[in-house]
Amino acid sequence: MRLPLSLSLFGASLLLAFWMGLDTSQTLRFILQSVTSLQTVSILLIVWLIMVMSRIMKEAGQMERLVASFARLSGDPRTVASVMAALIGLLPMPGGALFSAPMVDASMPKLNVNREQKTIINYWFRHVWEYWWPVFPGVILAIALLKVETWVYIASMAPLSAISISAGLLFILRPIGQAEQEEENRFSSEGLRSFLKEILPILIIIGFIVFHGVLTKVLSSLGIQLVLPAAFSIFPGIIAALLWVAMSNHLPWGRMKSSFFDRSAVSILVLVLAIMVFQGALKESQASAQIRSELLAYRIPVSLVIMILPFLSGFITGIAVGFVGTSFPLIIPMFPENDPVGYLAAAGLSFVYGFMGMMLSPVHLCFLVTKDYYQASLFKSYRYLLLPVLSVMGTATGLFFLVQALF
Repeated sequence: MRLPLSLSLFGASLLLAFWMGLDTSQTLRFILQSVTSLQTVSILLIVWLIMVMSRIMKEAGQMERLVASFARLSGDPRTVASVMAALIGLLPMPGGALFSAPMVDASMPKLNVNREQKTIINYWFRHVWEYWWPVFPGVILAIALLKVETWVYIASMAPLSAISISAGLLFILRPIGQAEQEEENRFSSEGLRSFLKEILPILIIIGFIVFHGVLTKVLSSLGIQLVLPAAFSIFPGIIAALLWVAMSNHLPWGRMKSSFFDRSAVSILVLVLAIMVFQGALKESQASAQIRSELLAYRIPVSLVIMILPFLSGFITGIAVGFVGTSFPLIIPMFPENDPVGYLAAAGLSFVYGFMGMMLSPVHLCFLVTKDYYQASLFKSYRYLLLPVLSVMGTATGLFFLVQALF
């Protein structure tokens, strides 16, 4: 019907509530809880601050300097674009694709790349670490539900990043072709210092996240539990990074003010609210539990259930915490408990399918904000996304059955 996606999601939430038999009071309750929850408020603030910081860095010319400094180290615009997205991908920011999108755009001025290709470059390489990087809420939740040690989980899942990067290189970057390499693009210690200086705001954010994680562990060992949404660990880092950008670039408040009050942020913030309301409808209606019951009732093999259920959950929710939180509690009892290798293989397969469902989801916030930034077509963008997704899923499936055969 060509309605804005935010309106479509709000409408879908009401339709799902009606379809699943929720009454008016239940519907109003989950809408109110979804909109006012601490998680929603923190995500809204994070997305807004990301957009502000991105605009300020662009206003100060720091985006261009960052891209140029890494370009001098690399010489290949495709590498620059993918590395910029991957670096920002180390930050567990909802909607953080907005931060790397301008960098990807600025890194490929001489390449014949369309809007949809830029969308997928930014989108894919931003997510290559999220299988195992232990600051992501979805990974933290998966480790907790699986009840395995963090290092065991990381060792098991880290190879998936290599598979994902390889798929991106083969199916996304290679078809673009190489541009002429400029003579001045040679590695040097001076170039490295320049790059580190320009990327310092990102390093500041990462440093604060690591500090928050260490502080939480120390307090936990002392019997003090610090329970806050994961997004809160990012607030101090973003504020510190904003101050650093403003001070290092000597930006007056007058030039920064427009970045804080840009009306273009409103549509994206409303979209975030719509996604959270839709997730609330999914949770309140118990739809995932009914999906599991139907799969088992039709005697679907366990291996298919642990693939299909996370995939559907990821596709529906569009967020890692969403598919882990809704599907893992239902499928973990199906994993082989007395076989550690088989248990981890099943966990890896389930996570990959949930993750790829999330990557294909038309309600994935990073996908939506990226295609909106480039004014790309959501439908046409899938043309560049399907092959890398299928290759990762196929490789993970092959490894799973190989482990089953060997062990």
